[in-house]
Amino acid sequence: MHTALVTLARATRCAIKAGMSSVLPPPQRHALSDGTLIYSFPVRVFGTFLANIYVLRRGEYAALIDTGSGTEQSNADLLSGFAALSEFGEKLEWAELSRVVITHGHIDHHGGLDFVRTLTAAPVAVHELDHPVLSAYRERIVLTSRALRAFLHEAGVDTPGVTAFMNMYGAGKTRFVGGPVETELRHGDVLDGVLRVIHTPGHCPGQICLRVGEVLLSADQVLARTTPHLSAESITPGNGLSHYLHSLDLLDAEEGIALTLAGHEEPVHDLHTRSAAIRASHIRKMERILNICVSPHSVQGVTAQLYPHVRSYDTLLALEKVGALAEYLNARGELQVANLAEMERDEHAAPLYQTA
Repeated sequence: MHTALVTLARATRCAIKAGMSSVLPPPQRHALSDGTLIYSFPVRVFGTFLANIYVLRRGEYAALIDTGSGTEQSNADLLSGFAALSEFGEKLEWAELSRVVITHGHIDHHGGLDFVRTLTAAPVAVHELDHPVLSAYRERIVLTSRALRAFLHEAGVDTPGVTAFMNMYGAGKTRFVGGPVETELRHGDVLDGVLRVIHTPGHCPGQICLRVGEVLLSADQVLARTTPHLSAESITPGNGLSHYLHSLDLLDAEEGIALTLAGHEEPVHDLHTRSAAIRASHIRKMERILNICVSPHSVQGVTAQLYPHVRSYDTLLALEKVGALAEYLNARGELQVANLAEMERDEHAAPLYQTA
């Protein structure tokens, strides 16, 4: 049986914070063939950028999947969305939650956990590779910041540019505190006898997708409209295109998925078609990089040509993505470093990549 989708009759849900006039998409209810219900609603995690929150209900069992970013607006939307489940006839209080699941260690998905812990004592589950993000958050930020700074220098960004990008990266990351995690997840686990864990690193080292019946909760691995962000493994082990494509292979092997519910954007109704489109997008970008690098370019130089119109934080994301693709191509011998002699003489010289 295909998943039935029941949408609230009202077309919109208005923002509840004073001065915010943006309108959120309505909550949805997904009824699975075994009687499991999955509710979804969006929250504004940063400005108008939305992330999806899910509440899974099977009998007395109830799991909250992801928590938003922890900003005042995100927390308000979280409360509003959870309360709106009553419009479906769902009577669920925060104290009745059985479980909180964090799909991966990015702030727009776990940042609201501190706030959620004030509402429920439900045990928290996260993949073992993202456990330190929740339990030793400051350490993760310090180590990742050092690795990102080194990456930016290697990408050819000058010192003022590195400082500006590091300030962008650090903004909004100081409010989360974190705490103990009750359950570490691994690939193949069946959490609480309900949610089967599929470990899908690449976008984030500990990212998981969750399979329940004919539904896949895909986190940020598969999105309906955009290609999930990637960064180089040199920044964070477990990230990168090689890991990401292997994770797509794992999802392509899943049979019987009628609906994919992602961490952002709309539901995906044909997982394999969308997966193929994401692969094709990466291939097109790598072909463009190889064309650009007929003459030697730094990662920053490639980024300027590949993404000429991006600004501000989007430029940092573009640099990370180009870095991930260049890393992948270099590891496979399709790009080579053209200025090895300079790099031998000067340890601060950025590699210039040229098509092999």
